[in-house]
Amino acid sequence: MDGASSATAESELLQQASASTPERTFRLKRPDRWGAFAFLLAALICLPIAAVLLQVGQQSESWDHLVKTVLAGYLKNTLILVAGVTLIACLMAVPSAWLVTCFDFPGRKFLNWGLVLPLAIPTYVAAFVFYEGPQAAIPFLVWVRTNWGIDAFLSFELVIRYGILIVMMAAVLYPYIYLACRSAFAQQGRAVVEAARCLGDSPRQVFFRVALPMARPGMVAGVALVIMEVINDYGAVHFFGVPTLTEGVFRTWFGMGDKVAALRLASIVMVTVGFLLAAEQLLRGRARFVEAEASQIPLSRVRLSGWRGWCAMLVCLLPLLIGFIYPVGQLSRWAWLNLTSEAGGSFVAGQAIARGTGLAAVTAMVMPLMAALFAYAVRLRENRSRRFLNRVAGLGYATPGAVIAVGVLVVFGTMDRWEIGWMPLVSGTLFAIGFAYIVRFFAIPLQFARAGMDRLGRPLEEASRLLGHSPMATFLKIDLPLLKGPLIAAGMLLFVDILKELPLTLILRPANFETLATTAFSLAKESRLQACAVPSLMIVVAGAIGLLVMNRWLASPTSND
Repeated sequence: MDGASSATAESELLQQASASTPERTFRLKRPDRWGAFAFLLAALICLPIAAVLLQVGQQSESWDHLVKTVLAGYLKNTLILVAGVTLIACLMAVPSAWLVTCFDFPGRKFLNWGLVLPLAIPTYVAAFVFYEGPQAAIPFLVWVRTNWGIDAFLSFELVIRYGILIVMMAAVLYPYIYLACRSAFAQQGRAVVEAARCLGDSPRQVFFRVALPMARPGMVAGVALVIMEVINDYGAVHFFGVPTLTEGVFRTWFGMGDKVAALRLASIVMVTVGFLLAAEQLLRGRARFVEAEASQIPLSRVRLSGWRGWCAMLVCLLPLLIGFIYPVGQLSRWAWLNLTSEAGGSFVAGQAIARGTGLAAVTAMVMPLMAALFAYAVRLRENRSRRFLNRVAGLGYATPGAVIAVGVLVVFGTMDRWEIGWMPLVSGTLFAIGFAYIVRFFAIPLQFARAGMDRLGRPLEEASRLLGHSPMATFLKIDLPLLKGPLIAAGMLLFVDILKELPLTLILRPANFETLATTAFSLAKESRLQACAVPSLMIVVAGAIGLLVMNRWLASPTSND
């Protein structure tokens, strides 16, 4: 009996194992739909960038001529702007961030958030205002030419033009460094700074020996963003007549009609940005100790009274005056003069601008949802391949807009030449420019979504899965409602960035399609500065609102604020 019962039990176990084997095999072979979605989206984002790299090996008629004549000038001008803007932006941003974080002085509460506002002004809009500087220097330059000759005249003209452009771009872009340094200084906590003070260091020594070295990773990240913006800029350098690599892409593609030479210039821009990102990651990796757990006790601010407090206020107020108050004041004056003049009614591009604003709004609503789905797909199975896809999906933000526009033209032009019967022509359509916006700015909502999910943690998701809900149901019922705040903030920033984007829109826009950026740039090129002030102010107001929302969402509240 015992042998028969054991044999029966063994056969039942074998039958159960054989019955469960097909189901287990089916589960192993079930396709990973979330992984496929993440891979497909990352591949689409990388497609225009890959198209640029694959086209550079073709034969070019004018490349040799470009190398012999203008390529060195493009590189030299780009390096001069990068070095000058980075230095001036650091001098504006780092002392201001240290003062508003560690000291209390008149106007500190206003300057704490007001110093972010210059980022709302695109560089080409600021160029419209600051272009008056070289024109005001004409009498001085005439005197130099009369007394010192033509060589001195040319040298002084270059110094004035490059100097005004560098200071203007630094005053507009320094908030990238300011935000990073302010966050780094605030996270250092009281223990480290007060330990240095107890050892006898003065406030100046504490800043140079302790605070600044510890804030280096954040500062380097902000500097990297400034450099990428300088390399990507087209409107300001075009307006000031300073040819850079991005300006060279436009001149070669549209002026000379040589697509391959333009792609090669674009590849040089991409390689430059790649080296920059590699250097930034290397420096951040070596200084990873800075990201250690910070003290939960916030810094106690030192009260500055008398002339020291007023000097601190002036140091922080100067960048804001140059980068925001003066440009906005000048634009407001021009806009008022234009609207009250007889030609004020000539601003009739409202319908075209409404189409551009509508495209920006639709893209800004769709992209955060796509980013949230992508971030959730990476979070479901956060292995090495998913983390790699997460890095690749943000590659477009590190790529200049002109490069992405050229890549999109190559991809969609190739698709149109295939002449597929059921597929309409996509080049020169709203779909092409909307796709380019997604490639260019997808990293913004992705970072907001990732940060929001990290704050939420995993217990709610795990509880939902234990109750039998699918990953999609968990995302729709748990994650998406709780991510509403970060996604709204990301959508507002996307709307602002798309409104400000100039080189990508200039290359890809359909016929008779205008945005606020292209309208302002076209009016300025026609020397109608008073007319261009109206769309420029619209961009600035939208940007200021988005930046204030971002600043409020990113700011970590402390007990001494």
